Amino acid sequence: LRWYDQHRRSLPWRETRDPYRIWLSEIMLQQTRVAAVLDHYRIFLERFPNVQTLAAASEEAVLAAWSGLGYYRRARMLHRCAQQIVEQDGGCFPRNSESLRALPGIGRYTAAAIASIAFAESVAVVDGNVERVLRRLTGIHLTTPQTWQHAQALLADSRPGDFNQAMMELGATVCVPRAPRCPRCPVRKWCATQGGTQGEVARAKPP
Repeated sequence: LRWYDQHRRSLPWRETRDPYRIWLSEIMLQQTRVAAVLDHYRIFLERFPNVQTLAAASEEAVLAAWSGLGYYRRARMLHRCAQQIVEQDGGCFPRNSESLRALPGIGRYTAAAIASIAFAESVAVVDGNVERVLRRLTGIHLTTPQTWQHAQALLADSRPGDFNQAMMELGATVCVPRAPRCPRCPVRKWCATQGGTQGEVARAKPP
């Protein structure tokens, strides 16, 4: 958390606790680089500043605003989700990850990201960056359930949203897939692999 406070990138969705804006950023960032999302995020919010305006829009208008991001199924699911939130939840996002997962287009990761960042729920997230950090840190090829368990065990309950973002930031900027920047890593002394490749990581023992 100290490292994150000092070194995190300045990104617009990190300046808010609005679940709508956090949700939008998480959907846009799926399979898309941060640099490509920045302008689209700003323009989309100018057109649809809240869940009500998004729900009321036509699908054509939503797809037009999404243009350039690709994977248009994400935009359609975004629109459906906004409509369900307005029609069934009075325009208010559910405040926990379990309820969020019941919405269209929101899986385990996205639900945990929204719940922890917007509502401070103590629930961990696992994306590709977090998975890589945990694999190198433990020195074990963790199964998917083990990865989520490790992430949850490490979570700082005092600042769960920031901790989740810190783990993702660490994987995105320091513990990168190739040529990890180990001297800059805040958890290097606890790392089992010291930036070792996947081939140097042991297989997890079955429970």
